[in-house]
Amino acid sequence: MSLPSFAFSTQRLGPEFAFEAYRELYSGGADVARIGSDFRAQVQAYRLDRMILFKRHLNGVQHSRSPQRVRQDGFDHVTLHLLLAGELVAGPPGQERRVRPGEILVCDNTLPHLSRAHDVHQISTPVARELIEPLAPDVRRFHGAILPERVGGLVADFIVSLTRRSESLDPTVASRSSAVLGMLLAAALRGQAAPAEAVVWAATHDASDDVVRRRAAEVHVEQHLGDRDLGADTIAASLGISRSLLYRAFLRDGGVARFVQQRRLERVRDALRRQGETRSIATLAYAYGFTSEQHFNRAFRTTFGRPPGQFRASMQQMRTQTGVRGDQTWPLAEWHSELY
Repeated sequence: MSLPSFAFSTQRLGPEFAFEAYRELYSGGADVARIGSDFRAQVQAYRLDRMILFKRHLNGVQHSRSPQRVRQDGFDHVTLHLLLAGELVAGPPGQERRVRPGEILVCDNTLPHLSRAHDVHQISTPVARELIEPLAPDVRRFHGAILPERVGGLVADFIVSLTRRSESLDPTVASRSSAVLGMLLAAALRGQAAPAEAVVWAATHDASDDVVRRRAAEVHVEQHLGDRDLGADTIAASLGISRSLLYRAFLRDGGVARFVQQRRLERVRDALRRQGETRSIATLAYAYGFTSEQHFNRAFRTTFGRPPGQFRASMQQMRTQTGVRGDQTWPLAEWHSELY
């Protein structure tokens, strides 16, 4: 029994259909634009347990996830882009950097990012957050980080080997491989203040002391989201710092309270899209620290553009639908939903 897979190639399509077919292929997760006239794309994809492997050859194409796209689709996984050859410029909008062959770009899909590819050969690997975050709770701070070979080399070697063996890999072994990748990535990130070569989106405008305070505060928040008294006073007391220093670390988020609410909303959203989650919306809201269902519903709609019930229904619908182009079915929507 082989892994679920599919292949896409613009060589099989006429030039008048090639780009539209590719845009349709990625329509569920990114906005795609042509760069120049020489657009080409080949994709070989494999689905593993809580992980997807995309072996891609691309030229003349841009992928982007705008803030609006991020809010709408609610993706909450991490994607690793390993560059094997070619010119890839990528990162958070306005902070794009050139990725060198052998390096890995880390993208947190809860945040915007942009990439431009010219004669690129890369392996892109979406991974379930739950496989990484227990071991590296600050993975979100590495959005846009470019891991050089001295940091991400083991991760890169594993991704290359896994991709090369995907055609013949035993499904039982494959089902354990995603957890191994999560552990390798967590090991690469743990203890890293972000490599000198990295671009760290979340810390771009922070002073070094504020970065340390913020990271400690974020870990505390993640561990106590269900505590209804979680706030600036309790966080500052736990870290042994003043409220003013804590506020300074969260200025770009509009303050501590707003950051805490945002993380609570994101955690409820994660639960709503998770397969097998049967708790009611009200139960989930209270479990993650909200004291009013009405307030939670308003905040969710304001943040994500639709009520929580509608969001849950759309996630359930997405699992039963696939995108179709001509006589070819692309299962990416279903595959992405299985990351949660």
